[in-house]
Amino acid sequence: MSKKKKPLGSLRDQLKEAGLVTAKQVRKAEKGALRSDLRIKKGIDVDEAKEEVEAARLKKLDEDRQKNERLNELAKEKALAAQVKQLIASNSQRQDGNVAYNFNDRTKIKKIYISEENKTQLNKGYLAIVLAGDKYDLVPEVVARKIEARSAETVLFLHDRSNEIVDEDDPYKDYPIPDDLEW
Repeated sequence: MSKKKKPLGSLRDQLKEAGLVTAKQVRKAEKGALRSDLRIKKGIDVDEAKEEVEAARLKKLDEDRQKNERLNELAKEKALAAQVKQLIASNSQRQDGNVAYNFNDRTKIKKIYISEENKTQLNKGYLAIVLAGDKYDLVPEVVARKIEARSAETVLFLHDRSNEIVDEDDPYKDYPIPDDLEW
């Protein structure tokens, strides 16, 4: 009663036995598969359109990434400019007066009129001159250092007090230069 079952062959054989494909169709499919295998082995592009699409996609991703980096840099610069503006506005120490104070603004010598107290503080290094938009303002040294860390070109004048260390061998160490000396 037991019938021996035939071992199942390949899918191709099973399809042929079922009558779903003809011998001609099987030969044609084998020939196409062989051609594809040969092309892959030889390095011939099987589907150039797919590679072109992939290359275009990668190029677009790279362009988008670069654009986003530029936008992020612009946003950071804008945020730093806003921080500098806020620091200057909230820490302004300028007092109007009739004492002229000359300083360098890049390549030009500029003059602002400030109070005598502001002039003394500027000469001692307690205040610094900063560029606030198109005007000049005075801020404390600590704030000027913070501004300088964010935007170095905004701080126009800051007296460096570390240069005031007196050398023990200096013969003129007992004769300080007066603050009110005008050239």
